[in-house]
Parts: sequence; C-alpha cells; structure tokens
Amino acid sequence: MKILVVEDDLALSAGLCFELDCSGYMTVAAYHCQKARQLLKEDTYALAILDVNLPDGNGFELCREIKSLHPEL
Repeated sequence: MKILVVEDDLALSAGLCFELDCSGYMTVAAYHCQKARQLLKEDTYALAILDVNLPDGNGFELCREIKSLHPEL
C-alpha cells in the first residue's frame, strides 16, 4: 500500500514516513500542494495524509480536489 504524506514540517513528515515504512507501508512525502498534485499525476496511492496548513494552500481544499479527481483515494 502506497501512502502520500503531505506535511510541510520536515521533522513531522520524516517521523510519519518512518513509522509507516516500519509498519510495512510505502510512503512518498510532499511538502506542499503543488508537489502533491504532481505526485498524484505520476502514480496511484491508496491513502493520502494531509496537513491542514500548507505553504501554498490548505489540506481541506486539496482533499476536495483529490477526491474529485481520485474518488477511490
């Protein structure tokens, strides 16, 4: 299962990814909305974990955008 982690706090992102990777998941990190959009075009994910406050948007808006393009996510 591949998980997209969208978190701009580098330490928190690294910690989340580390714990998920140790639990057998594959994680991909994005630090802003633009990178998350790019990654979603390039690959498929089973789950996205989104921060609310991001440098170039917010997680709620990004979630709505993702759900309209990828309803299964």
